[in-house]
This record gives sequence, structure tokens and C-alpha cells, in this order.
Amino acid sequence: MIFEKYRLFLERFQNKGYKYILFNEFNSEKNSQLIIRHDIDLDIDLALDIAKIEHEIGAKSTFFFLLRSESYNLITNNNIEKLNKIKELGHQISIHFDLLLYNNVHAGLREEIKLFKSFFNEKIDIISIHRPNHTFLKNSENFFNIPTTYEKKFTNDNIAYYADSGGSFRYGNPVNSDDFKKNKNIQLLIHPIWWTLNEGSVNDCVEAVIKIKNNNMREHFKKNIKTFR
Repeated sequence: MIFEKYRLFLERFQNKGYKYILFNEFNSEKNSQLIIRHDIDLDIDLALDIAKIEHEIGAKSTFFFLLRSESYNLITNNNIEKLNKIKELGHQISIHFDLLLYNNVHAGLREEIKLFKSFFNEKIDIISIHRPNHTFLKNSENFFNIPTTYEKKFTNDNIAYYADSGGSFRYGNPVNSDDFKKNKNIQLLIHPIWWTLNEGSVNDCVEAVIKIKNNNMREHFKKNIKTFR
């Protein structure tokens, strides 16, 4: 079953007494808070699939989407419906902002926020940065006039940060950590692609997603090109 490994992973947090919260609900004076963040780099269908899994077990998270991507078109009718469905499941949606696309990143972000609001009627109160560069990381606290997931309040001593970037937890699996044992607050970055298979390597996950996207493209061609079979 797709994402079954992820479901079991999250149940470890539930059994330990963690509470799922959104970024704007974080209280640094409390413990046992889990902020789940999804940076959607490659596929919106996977985002919706993992949103459904989380909803089934009573979890909520924040999904960050690229407005300018070679992997998907965020504002097609189908994808707008999928993002609205993610919202209906109790999750938050926002912008995954790519600094490298703009000479003037502040003007670029203003335009993306304007577009995101117009299509999704969503107030943007936090963003995630796609592959943050050194310039941003040096001054992440004051770089934009809108909070980011790199704010000190989300990365300081009151909250631990774990990410599955590249297909693994480079600083150790959070459920095996002292932070988890002590019920310390955690910000958890999860990329859905790495959880599509219950067993397999990073390459296996990538190949599985490529196969799905190829099949979807084939169906798209069939619907739009009558002579294609």
C-alpha cells in the first residue's frame, strides 16, 4: 500500500503523545508539538495522496508548492481542485519559493503571493524556500517581510529540525533521537516522493514516480490527440 511506511512512521509520534500543529499554532513554551511540512518539488498527486493518509490518522500539515516549476503546472483546473481538496482535508497550503528564478527576489515573491491568492483565495502567512542559498541563510530572519520556515522560532533550541532531503534523514531518524525520547518539539520536513514505496532505494522511488508521470502524460495525450493510440 502506497505510503504505508509513512503512516506507521507518524503513528510513532501519536503513540508518544505528540500533537500535530501548523506553524502559526506553535507555542515555544509547550512540548510534544509536531509541525509537518511538505515541500512539493515534483508531483501534486503525491501531495494529495499523502494529505489523505494524514487526514485518516488525524494529522495535519503544511504543503508548500512551486508556482514556477518544470515538474508541474500548479494552476491547471485539475491541480487547483487537488489543492482545494488538500485544504478541505484540514491542511494548509502555501508557496515554495525559488530564489534563483528572480533577479529581484522581493518583487518576485510579491508577484507569486498575488497569483497564489488569486487562484486559491489563501492568505500567505508563511513560505518555504526552495534550495535556500547562502545569502538567504545568513539573514533568514529578516530577509522577507513574511515569515519563512527558517525563522529562529522554528529552528532554535525549543524545536528540533529533521528533513528527509535526498531520500534520507541525514542527521538521524527523528523517532530514534533523544529529541523524540524527551518529547521535544519537532519541525519535520517530508518530501512525499521518498515515501511512495514501502521498500526500495532512492532510485527505485524516482523510477516509480517517473513511471506514474509517464502514464499520466500518455492518458493526457490520448484525451487531446484523437489520432494517438
